[in-house]
Amino acid sequence: MSYAIIRNANYKKDNLAGLYKHNERKNINYSNKDINKNNLTKNYSIKKCNTTYFNALKILQKQNDLKGRIIKTTNVICEFIITSDKEFFETIGEEETKRYFQTAYNFVAQYKNLGEKYIISAKVHLDETTPHMHLVFVPVIHTLDKKSGRTKENTHIPIETLKQITNYDNIKYEMNNEQIQQVKTEDTNLILEQNKELVEYTNKLKMQLSKSLVAINKVTNLETENTILKQENKKLTQENIKLKNYIEKTFDVVKQLFSFPIDRFKKLVDSFVHHFEK
Repeated sequence: MSYAIIRNANYKKDNLAGLYKHNERKNINYSNKDINKNNLTKNYSIKKCNTTYFNALKILQKQNDLKGRIIKTTNVICEFIITSDKEFFETIGEEETKRYFQTAYNFVAQYKNLGEKYIISAKVHLDETTPHMHLVFVPVIHTLDKKSGRTKENTHIPIETLKQITNYDNIKYEMNNEQIQQVKTEDTNLILEQNKELVEYTNKLKMQLSKSLVAINKVTNLETENTILKQENKKLTQENIKLKNYIEKTFDVVKQLFSFPIDRFKKLVDSFVHHFEK
């Protein structure tokens, strides 16, 4: 025989971050082996929370002028885990399963004027062994609530049986190890890999820069040598001009002092220079 199961858990302010990440599937990796990451897209919200649970709590307090002194030990959020056994959901099928959770949601929203506005999130998980809904709400106490008691129709299931059906131990383990899960994420590995690639690329740039500096130094030295050679060439050109002028004047003197044909004298001089050039 199948049962409609509803389990309540209370959470303090410091527990809200882990509860939010688990219910809304904000983690990358999960130690809970019952979670099939390939089925994450099958999860859906009956009431979606567009911010963290803590921020949603503060918004509700402000909008509804909720009174009450919150200290470290105060239970600020309640969570109903609503489910049944695995065989029940397999029997009724997908569409009836959706209707089951929607009916359960409507019941909670209307029960004793709880008020749908105090429900922060209603998330249905279909990525685990047994379908279940996490319904998170702010426990607002109305004056009439204190006068109401238990109804005789309620049936209590032994806690160990309830834990097996609702996958309680796995969920609790996941919540308690939230910080450990954050360390072993694909994002961290990706960042480390990108950092490694960045270091390698930086080292390549350093090598290219070093080669460029060597090349720049060579060019600078060549430019300096070229400038020196230009200066020396200019000096030699000037000296060559002086020497030519000196030779021309020498020819003129020889012409005036001796009755020797100047053309023949030039040939003798050229022959003499040519001899020493060899």
